[in-house]
Amino acid sequence: MNYDVVIAGASIAGCTAAAIYGQAGLRVALLERNPSMSSYKGLCGHFILGGARATLERLRLWERLLDEGAATTERLAVWSPAGWIVPRCGDAPTAISIRRRKLDPILREMAASRPGVDLLMGHTVTGVLQEGGVVVGLGVTTRTGKRVEVLGRLVVGADGHHSTVSRLAGVPEAAAPNRRFLYWAYYRGVKMRGPGDGQVWLLDPDVAVCDSTDEGLTQLGVFPSKARLGEFAEDRVTAFERFVAALPDGPSLERAERVSKVIGTTDYPCVRRHPVPRPRLALIGDAATASDPVPAVGCGWAFRSAEWLADATTPALAGDGSLDTGLRRYRRAHRLIERYDSLGRKDARALRPNPIQRAIWTASVHDAELARRMAMFGMRAAAPSVLLNPRTVARALSGAALHRRRYAFAGRPDTRGADSPRNALMEDPPQTRR
Repeated sequence: MNYDVVIAGASIAGCTAAAIYGQAGLRVALLERNPSMSSYKGLCGHFILGGARATLERLRLWERLLDEGAATTERLAVWSPAGWIVPRCGDAPTAISIRRRKLDPILREMAASRPGVDLLMGHTVTGVLQEGGVVVGLGVTTRTGKRVEVLGRLVVGADGHHSTVSRLAGVPEAAAPNRRFLYWAYYRGVKMRGPGDGQVWLLDPDVAVCDSTDEGLTQLGVFPSKARLGEFAEDRVTAFERFVAALPDGPSLERAERVSKVIGTTDYPCVRRHPVPRPRLALIGDAATASDPVPAVGCGWAFRSAEWLADATTPALAGDGSLDTGLRRYRRAHRLIERYDSLGRKDARALRPNPIQRAIWTASVHDAELARRMAMFGMRAAAPSVLLNPRTVARALSGAALHRRRYAFAGRPDTRGADSPRNALMEDPPQTRR
C-alpha cells in the first residue's frame, strides 16, 4: 500500500494531521492499533487551552464540540499567595473542555470523512521501514494477524508518550522527573466559590484546578508534591476531597455528587524527542513532547503541532518544493513548544517560586495588563516572551514592591495567621525543595 503520508496513531494529533492532509487532496493512511472507533485515551485532562482555538475553528470542530455539550472557560482565575489574579473577558482566547470518551470518536469521524484518508483501525505498528537511512513506511500487523507494509513519502509518529514509532526507529529521548503526582475526578452539582469561570491554585508546591466540562460536570484536579504520596496511598478519595476542601475560596462539594472514580497516576515524567528525528520521519503531539500536565498543554499542543506539520509539508507533498525544507519549517515552528516545555520541566521539580515568579503573581493581582499577559501565557496564545521579557518583569518587580510598601505603611496586623496570603507575600523563603 502506497500513500503520500502514513500516520501512526488516530488520536488528537494524528486525526488533525490526517484531516488537513486529506483536505489538501493527499492520500493518507491513518493507523490505529485499537480496533474500536469508540476507544479513547483515559489518562487525559482534556482541557484544551485557548491557544488551540484557531485550529479547532479551522477544522470546524469548535461548534461541533459545543453541540456535543463541551464547556468553555473564558476567564481562568489564578490563586497565588498574593491573592486572586482574574483576567478580564477577552484577555485571552477561550478554552474548551470535553471528555475524551466523546472527543476521540468525533476526531476519527472527522478524519475518516476527509477525501483520501484511509482510517485503518486495529493496525499495530511492528516496524519502521528504511532505505539508505531514509524512513519510507511502517511494518504493520492487521487485526486479522496479516503482516503488511504501508509505504509513504512522509511517516508521522502521533502515537503518544510511549511512542512505538520512536522506539522502533531508535529515536533518543530526553526525560526529566516530575516531582508532583496527579489525580482528578468528575462531580455534578459543584458550587464554584472562586472568581472567573474556572480556577487554578498555586499552593507552593502543590497545585489544584477546577473547571467545567461536558454534560454539566465539573472536573477537579489536584497535583500534590510527592511528599504527600503517603496520605493518598492510604485513602485516595478521602485525601482528594480533603485537599479540595482546604483550597482558599475552593469549590463546595457539600451538595455535589462524585460521578467517577478518582483517576490519575503517581508518576508522569516529562519526555521530549526531536520532532524530525530521521529523514522523512516527523513526530507530533506527545510523541514529540510530553510535558508536565499541570498547565494542561497536552491537547492543545497535539492540535497545533499537527497543524504546523501539515501546513509545512503539504506544498512539497503536493509537488511544490522540497519536503526536507518543509520539515525544517515544522521543526522551527515546534520550538515554541520546546520553550514552554523547558519552563514546565523546571516547574515540575516542585520548587519554591523564585523572586520573579512571586513578583509577577503579586503585581498581577492589581495590574490588569500583567493579568492579561498571564492569561495569554497560561492559554499558550503567544510566545513565553509575552510575560517573560525585561520590560514586563521590571513592571512586575515595581508593582510588587509598591504593594509591599503600601501594606507595610498600613501597619495592620494580619489576624489570619502566618500561612495567610498576606504574610506569605511578605516572606522571602529560601529556594529549596520541599
